[in-house]
Amino acid sequence: MAAYRPFGPVNWPTWWLSLMEIDRERPSVRFRHIGGITTGMDVEWRFSPEGSGTNVAIVHVWDGPRWPVIGGIAATRVIGPVFIHGIASRTLAGLARAAESASRGVK
Repeated sequence: MAAYRPFGPVNWPTWWLSLMEIDRERPSVRFRHIGGITTGMDVEWRFSPEGSGTNVAIVHVWDGPRWPVIGGIAATRVIGPVFIHGIASRTLAGLARAAESASRGVK
């Protein structure tokens, strides 16, 4: 997978490789990152009906890159809040737009 994280007029390219598993009973989608800077990260998107919509909870579990001394700091101060949160929130917003368009019959 790949995405760009915008910083004003500049788009920073990012990429990762993950395995995906869909659990229709829960319902949820789980990802295990197996390539890229976020290797070892587990992600779960949990879906639950709420009123006329759907509540989505996104959970990321990761200890950071295996960089001596700075790995944890890089993960908690830059990679997590700037890149992971930024990309996940944009992805969720795009999925919401697509779902809302589909529910209105817009193609």
